Amino acid sequence: MADEEPKEAPKCYSIQEYMLFKLDRTIAIIGVVAIVALFSFGKVPPDSKEIALSALAVLGVYIGGRGGNN
Repeated sequence: MADEEPKEAPKCYSIQEYMLFKLDRTIAIIGVVAIVALFSFGKVPPDSKEIALSALAVLGVYIGGRGGNN
């Protein structure tokens, strides 16, 4: 039991850092909603669908990754 490494204290974030983390994820969620809305109303030109779907996938992965780090 004497060989156990001491546990690290959790990192404390300032209010500014916390608000920026939340704002960052909120903007990404708004982006996903906007892209889905464009698809729902048929406003995405056929030539741009691949780009819009790629952006949607990137934002989805980003939101999922950030959501696991709370």
